[in-house]
Amino acid sequence: MASTTTIEKKSSSVYFPSLNGVRFVAALGVIMHHLEQHKYIFGLKNVYRTSFVGGVFGKLGIIMFFVLSGFLITYLLLKEKEKTGTISVKHFYIRRMLRIWPLYYLIVLTGLFILPHIPFLSVPGRSEFVHDHFGIKVFFMIFFMPNIIDTIYRHTPIPYTDQTWSVGVEEQFYFIWPWLVKYSKNLMRTLTYIICFYFIVKFTLEFLNYKYPENALFDNENYFWTFFCIDDIALGGIMACVLYYRKEKVLKFLFNKYVQWITYISLAIITVKGIAVPHVTYEVYAVFFAIMIINLAANPKTVISFENKILSYLGKITYGLYLYHYIAIVIAIKLGMRYVDPNNLLLSNVVYYVITFGLCILMAVVSYEFFEKRFLRAKVKYSTIVSGDNAKEELEAAQANNTGDPTVAPATVKAVL
Repeated sequence: MASTTTIEKKSSSVYFPSLNGVRFVAALGVIMHHLEQHKYIFGLKNVYRTSFVGGVFGKLGIIMFFVLSGFLITYLLLKEKEKTGTISVKHFYIRRMLRIWPLYYLIVLTGLFILPHIPFLSVPGRSEFVHDHFGIKVFFMIFFMPNIIDTIYRHTPIPYTDQTWSVGVEEQFYFIWPWLVKYSKNLMRTLTYIICFYFIVKFTLEFLNYKYPENALFDNENYFWTFFCIDDIALGGIMACVLYYRKEKVLKFLFNKYVQWITYISLAIITVKGIAVPHVTYEVYAVFFAIMIINLAANPKTVISFENKILSYLGKITYGLYLYHYIAIVIAIKLGMRYVDPNNLLLSNVVYYVITFGLCILMAVVSYEFFEKRFLRAKVKYSTIVSGDNAKEELEAAQANNTGDPTVAPATVKAVL
């Protein structure tokens, strides 16, 4: 018999399996995309202009991050509201500050004030423009608006900080989200309205940009809105509502094994072929990602799983992987160009990829263990809901000591056969 789901709402611990693995897979795509992009920038043979890697592939990792953020943040806020009767917006902001700000500002400070002065790390066509309009860039970076810099100066992005545009979008999302969850009488309807609003603005700006192609204002507004991606975050939030409010019919459909296989096979085909759907490419991918995420997180009969110790740890350090990867890429390319014959494509690519991923992981591990953890430990006293590794330990202990029921998933979701 097909399975449905129920949520054990007595628990204040929330752990969703496989989602750390999803984070790492998303980061993997972004790093590959940017490595090929930088090979193109340095004049090396690449697939940035000739394959899906340079097409939609890298951006898909970011879309996956957005959907995942919307899902996790919304679900945790709903659990907090359930347990306390309200949402402490102040504590939410503090938790986000402790997680996001330290590493963000470290990258911004080094990317703006230190790395541009190291000749070995110069990037052709980019490093020479770092100090143009420097005051404006510093202002927007400090106040978490790097996506505005990315819009205005997208043809001459800042090396080593360009990737922070998505962090800016996340922070802008965090600014409004707790208020939405706290005061919305029908959160799913509110999130649906947000998606509709996003599309209205999107198509209006696309039309204006098409009608007046020489108008720089319309061009910038269209570019900014395209990558604002609040609709993808809202879609993740809707999936959280589906799970939290036990929309049984919807869950039964989404958890069906045929729906899962169709989702994964479709994702594989359209990703490998780099298929772009006019006007709604990222939204189409976001729907597939949303189905994938809710199955990995809460379906006890998921057909695939990313839940293992290695992927889980790599997922935990993904924020560092994402913010440090530009540094690793440039070092890998500079070393490869210096010591390896670029005409030996196999050897040179092995060097580029091995050094890039090796350095990324090394920097992210050191950062997580000796820098980020200090701030993450401070988050605990501002958290009503236990999540992440702490929740996993609590729930596994509860299973072992009380239920011993192997059908109870760590996300406090259990199958009803």
